Amino acid sequence: MTEALQDWQRAYPDIFSFTSIGKSRRGRDLWAVTLCADIEHADRYPGLLVDANIHAGEVAGNAVAMHWIATLLEGFGNAPAIQQLLQTRAVYVVPRIAVDGAEEYLTTPARLRSSPHDYPLSEPPAGWVPSDVDGNGHILQMRVPSPDGAYAIDEHDPRLMRSRRPGEFGQRYYHVFTEGRVHPPTYHGKDLEGSRLDLSVRQGMDFNRNFPIRWATEDIQNGAGPFPLSEPEIYALAKFIEVHPNIAAYVALHTSGGVILRQPSTGDDSAIPTLDAVLYRRMGEEGARVSGYFSRSNYETFHNGYDPVLMPGAADDWMYDHQGVLGFTVEIWDLPRHAGARGYAEYGVKGLMKLSEEERQEDLRKILHFVEDKVPTQGFFPWMPFHHPDLGMVEIGGLDPKFVVQNPPLCFLEEECERVGRFLTTLGLSTAQLQVGPITSERIGDNVYRIAAMVKNQGFLPTSSTKRGGEMKRVMGVKAELAGNFEMIAGESPCQLGHLAGYGEITSAMPPGKNRKVAEWVVRAQPGTHLTLTFSAPRAGTVQELIVL
Repeated sequence: MTEALQDWQRAYPDIFSFTSIGKSRRGRDLWAVTLCADIEHADRYPGLLVDANIHAGEVAGNAVAMHWIATLLEGFGNAPAIQQLLQTRAVYVVPRIAVDGAEEYLTTPARLRSSPHDYPLSEPPAGWVPSDVDGNGHILQMRVPSPDGAYAIDEHDPRLMRSRRPGEFGQRYYHVFTEGRVHPPTYHGKDLEGSRLDLSVRQGMDFNRNFPIRWATEDIQNGAGPFPLSEPEIYALAKFIEVHPNIAAYVALHTSGGVILRQPSTGDDSAIPTLDAVLYRRMGEEGARVSGYFSRSNYETFHNGYDPVLMPGAADDWMYDHQGVLGFTVEIWDLPRHAGARGYAEYGVKGLMKLSEEERQEDLRKILHFVEDKVPTQGFFPWMPFHHPDLGMVEIGGLDPKFVVQNPPLCFLEEECERVGRFLTTLGLSTAQLQVGPITSERIGDNVYRIAAMVKNQGFLPTSSTKRGGEMKRVMGVKAELAGNFEMIAGESPCQLGHLAGYGEITSAMPPGKNRKVAEWVVRAQPGTHLTLTFSAPRAGTVQELIVL
């Protein structure tokens, strides 16, 4: 990844730059990319921030981010949408947040959430530790024969397991769980049939629960960290966002699900201002149209009818609620949908909970058949007998968890990159954009002029990005400035005009007006004097016009 960034820096110095915004626990750089046709002044343009791979195993997010960067670089100068994006906006990309964890995920059989350091305890408790016991380079599933097992072999396809039916007896039953071993080693070689095996959580840090929004301690939210922004990678990202007030839209790239997730997370759409609900719905619908993904709110997708708070400490919640930025999470790759099965992106967690066991089993069969037919690499590992050093004879097999379930197989990766890239470009082009409207300069006395200048927002989003952003005192609105050799008689420069609506909130019920304002001054100056008029807003950009009196 670093070599690719360096190559792009050499090849496209006029529109591309990258810098380290921090270090990981193991000393790796956290890279942030900037793309803009005016690369030296990118902070003068409304910005779109895209980050990826906050979870170590979600490496397809990194692939999408890098593919999109390449698409923008190669398309600049010949693709109209890309040309418009980079000439009128700034694009920021943090292509990999979990730099330590992703390295371990890609180079070892390990599957971890975010960071490879021991958490929540520096000395993990005794218990079951997932690991590659048979040495085939994958951590798969184990089926262990046991009279009290909760699973039986599927009668229709012996490669699959089904849930044991209530009151069922008379067959061979199994426990099914992740391949691994018991630790510490003092347990090795003991008869564990009568023992209770708890999971020994070792690399349990979840970067996407470490943001300072509804943060909760470990007893409520696994992986949240000892305190908000405790992790150097997340602190670095938060600081980057803080020093870039021009960020007007945000996307976090995750896997998997095939869904564009939006706010709110705490309730139905009535939990956020009506305007924001409209903007989110319309942007999500457009994202679904250009990508083919589903679009749902976090609450609609994940709320199960019981848990009162969804995912404390999540980045997209923090970006909206504390930064006022229109933010989305994109879950890349939908294995069930490709297989013709049911997935959470379409049905939501509550909908999946209503499925019968037979419907679930039917979906598993569809997924297995899809993998057999469409994935040229080994996507399913047949159950193979193995003499487990702790458990005796077991069988190990199942779907490839890394590059079939969590990430798309390589043969589907480019398609996913292109799908998501279209949404990213569309979102970037939807941010606010200032345009100077009619300017009048009227002589009303001896060397005295009345100047009136209109500014318009020709973007879909308001200059505050969201209604929530407009409520925040630190999200500045449009500022008008008049500079030159003159004496001010009436008016102020600079003067604050407040926020402008985007066309996303303009309806046919009334004439346009919310997206435009007029600044007026009365000045004394010599005829022929050149004045510079500037309109600016952090999340809408800067425009200038020359006025000759």
